[in-house]
Amino acid sequence: MAMLRVSLRLSAVSFAVTGVLLIAVTFLHPSIFDRPIGDVVLESAAWWAPVHLAGLVVFVLTVFGATGLVAAHGEQMGRLGHAGLVVTLVGAGCTSGLAAVEAVAFPVLAERAPDLLRLDGPLLASWPMIAVGVAALGWFVGLAMIGAAAARCSVFPRAAGVLLAVSSVLFLALEGPFVPVFGLLAGVLFGAVLIWWGWLLGKAAAGSSPMPQH
Repeated sequence: MAMLRVSLRLSAVSFAVTGVLLIAVTFLHPSIFDRPIGDVVLESAAWWAPVHLAGLVVFVLTVFGATGLVAAHGEQMGRLGHAGLVVTLVGAGCTSGLAAVEAVAFPVLAERAPDLLRLDGPLLASWPMIAVGVAALGWFVGLAMIGAAAARCSVFPRAAGVLLAVSSVLFLALEGPFVPVFGLLAGVLFGAVLIWWGWLLGKAAAGSSPMPQH
C-alpha cells in the first residue's frame, strides 16, 4: 500500500469517540424487526435522526482509527491487516451512506410513503439497496480482519486484537438483528474495545511522532 502519514493522536481520539457513540447508539436505536419500520420511525421521531447521524459519525471516525491502528503496526500487519483496512474503508463508506439516508429520508417516507419502508418493499428490497447493504458488512468484517492481524503481532497486547475481531463479529451477529439483551451486551463490548484501542494508540502517540503506513 502507498505510504501515508497518519496521526496516532487523531486515530486514538477517533476510536475513543467512536466507542462512546457506538454504545450510546446501541441503547438508543429501536428494533426495526418487531413492527413496521414506518411506525418505528414515527414513534422514535425525537431521536431517530440524531441517532443515525451519530452512527454516520461512528463510521467516518472508524476510518481514521483503523488507519492509525494499521499504521502503528507497519509491515507486521501483513496482507491480512492491509486487506482488512481496504474492506473497512469500503464498508464505512456504505454504512455512512445508509446512515445518512436513514437519518434524512426515512422520517419523510414514514409520513408520506410508509410502504416504501417495508422490508420487502420496492426500496429496501431493491437490488441497489441490497448490494449496498452487503458491501456495508465490510465495516464489521474489515475490523475483524484488522483485529486478527493485530493479535498475531507484538506491538500491542494480543488480547486487544482478539477482542476487536471477536466483538465486531458479535456486534454484527447479535446487535444487527436486535437480539434482546445480548445485542446490547455485544454493543457495549464492541464500544469498550474501541475505547481501549483509543487508549492504546494514545499511549503510543505520547511516545512517538505520526507513523507511516506501508
